[in-house]
Amino acid sequence: MFFRFARLVFPALLLFAACTGENTGRKTVSDDSGSLQSQNADQEFSIRRYEQVLFGPGEADLEKRLRAVASDYAVFLGTGDIGNEEVDQLKLFISDPQNKASYESVMQQYPDLGWLEKELEEAFGIYEKEIPGGRKPLTYSYVSGYDFHLPVKYADSVLIIALDMYLGQDHEMYKKLGIPLYLSRRYTRDHIVPDVMKEVGMLLIPEKSSAYTLLDAMIEQGKTLYFADVTAKNSEDRFKIGFNAAQLDWCVKNERNLWQFIIENELLYKTDSKAMSMFMVDGPFTSSFSQESPARTGAWLGWQIVKAYMKKNNVSLKQLLDNVDSQEILEKSGYKPGKG
Repeated sequence: MFFRFARLVFPALLLFAACTGENTGRKTVSDDSGSLQSQNADQEFSIRRYEQVLFGPGEADLEKRLRAVASDYAVFLGTGDIGNEEVDQLKLFISDPQNKASYESVMQQYPDLGWLEKELEEAFGIYEKEIPGGRKPLTYSYVSGYDFHLPVKYADSVLIIALDMYLGQDHEMYKKLGIPLYLSRRYTRDHIVPDVMKEVGMLLIPEKSSAYTLLDAMIEQGKTLYFADVTAKNSEDRFKIGFNAAQLDWCVKNERNLWQFIIENELLYKTDSKAMSMFMVDGPFTSSFSQESPARTGAWLGWQIVKAYMKKNNVSLKQLLDNVDSQEILEKSGYKPGKG
């Protein structure tokens, strides 16, 4: 189901509108016919660069060019005829000065993606071995128009990476758009692979049918980070969780204090937004702690619990992801943070 994809609709990704039934009725990848398939296990992993197709030659003969590659880029263009209205929208998108500058920045920093193909092929190779039925996805890069909400989109064995969201924390447009530093510092090359694998891991976790507690949120995030541990094994911890080195060090030193605060204030089984906001929501730091602390410390604690659980119990990665009993995972982890 393309439930994550359908959250955003913009000219560079016309399919999203089609997925919500608001387009012209052209068949899309969400149809049951299986018009898009994942890459075969023996097929060399590759990234299809939609931004080059769209921006490279400019507006000249755009409709003709898109028709020629439509089957390879059906996730963006659908599988039916490309209409005048869609071509006009795409012309507006690629002629926009901000989008043009974004494409130029992408090509300057990412003229070749061979390194990323190699890293993702290794990560998805591990994924295929660990998860029965796991497959390497059809993978695309594109210029998103600075989609900072969802720089990586993954569903139905299709992966889309917004390269304009990985141009470095000091990229001029991030500042102009008012993106805070706690977010923009994650918009680097080193964050791409762990970001991808966390998205993949998240979709493997069953939704919990009962009330969703702070502990549930912590364990869920801990699972996605552990999934990145296994699959994106060459990525540093700070890139997986999106902290800088000082913030990661703060968490290690204050692990016991964080845990005690949650326990003493009886927050672990709370379902209200206050507890979630304090420990799971993004921001510059965790309220009730120093400004040297990062936000989302609950995710970091959940990660430590899951790692302790996996170290102490003989379960597979698939069994971990499938287990929706957060209390069981906590109890069997034997988690007892030491003194900071």
